[in-house]
Amino acid sequence: MSVPVSATETGAATSAPQRVGPIFIAIYVLALFGIWMSINLPASVTLALRIGELDPEGKATSYSMAAGIGTLTALLANPLFGRLSDRTRSRFGRRRPWIVVGLSGTIAGAAVIGFSNSMPLLLLGWIMMQAFVNAAIAASLAIVADRIPEKQQGFVGALSGMAASAAILIGVFFVQWFPSNALAQFGLPVAVAVVFCGLLLVLLRDDKPARGDISPFGFREFLGSFYVNPRKSPDFSAFLVAMFLVTCAWGVVSTYTVYLLQDRIAVPEEELPSVITLAYVIPGILAVIFAPIAGWLNDRTGRRKLVLAATAVLMAAGTIQIAFAEGIVPFLIGVCIVSGIAGGMLYGGYIGLAVATMNDPNTAARDLGVTNIAFTLPFSVMPFIAPLLLGVGGGAPNYPLLLSVGAALTLLGIVPLFFIRSTR
Repeated sequence: MSVPVSATETGAATSAPQRVGPIFIAIYVLALFGIWMSINLPASVTLALRIGELDPEGKATSYSMAAGIGTLTALLANPLFGRLSDRTRSRFGRRRPWIVVGLSGTIAGAAVIGFSNSMPLLLLGWIMMQAFVNAAIAASLAIVADRIPEKQQGFVGALSGMAASAAILIGVFFVQWFPSNALAQFGLPVAVAVVFCGLLLVLLRDDKPARGDISPFGFREFLGSFYVNPRKSPDFSAFLVAMFLVTCAWGVVSTYTVYLLQDRIAVPEEELPSVITLAYVIPGILAVIFAPIAGWLNDRTGRRKLVLAATAVLMAAGTIQIAFAEGIVPFLIGVCIVSGIAGGMLYGGYIGLAVATMNDPNTAARDLGVTNIAFTLPFSVMPFIAPLLLGVGGGAPNYPLLLSVGAALTLLGIVPLFFIRSTR
């Protein structure tokens, strides 16, 4: 593979993509399913359980640190690998080499976590997983802009979001099947990703390398991997701000589901695995249902902003429900609203809205990488500020305050949508 060396993001333009068939769509969605399961399952469940084994007394602080560091790693890796993918001049194409590199590094990181016996070693493995899986994510998501025509982007984007939801839904069964085998919990989802991505690589044999003049890749170009100029891309910039804010409540709920069940709902230890399963399976089913509904609404009505605004309202309402839940059933209702209905709508609509506000098809992987920053940054920021909010009032962790702040930020995400002009 030749590493890209340029700053000039030109020359990658090709003729308009042709309509893709059901076999390509199915394999593409299954590949994303595997990639998302390899990272979303650890981020939501198995990492928290593993940290609870290694540091039972300080698990909340240790997990906040691991979640924050891991997500910051992802924030740097995704757009950087996306920029590199956009500019790669390899006879194997622009996307395929980085899918292979990403999965190889993810396998190594999962092995480190599985064999870890200390927090520093676990953190090393988690950083490796987050860094390399985002190489595969950036390259894979760019395929929507590369290969999917506009009239199919909403549908395929919705299926891609559905795959992310289904990844946790299916992946949580690995926790039940291997309750005490960390290597299996982390490794088997990666194995699924390898199988399906292998099929995708075969279909992408016509993946084309970057074309045009390529100049050296310097520090300025490196920084450009993470920056979108609001003057040149006002709609895309407003979209990024909206995405960040809308995701804040979900970042809190997803990050602290296990500890909320343990510390606030006080689920007995012997019942915890079953309740955790319900907390992911039921919302997962709902998300799989609502993701294509959101994609259909986007394509049918063209009102992408309205769909995202409705998502924000639902997500905030569900988070408040969780904040003041006193039992398992009210808690599960709130999680179903946040991670199921609202989460499914967000997964089903955000790729279509991102592509609609982007203004340069030659930097698709970079722009979708920056979109991923907006999507996942709350999963890093909220864990870092969480200890301050959890400590307010003394005594037991103040989860209601933390969740309420997340809900308020999510509602604020509606405001930037009014500044987007390129789509309704």
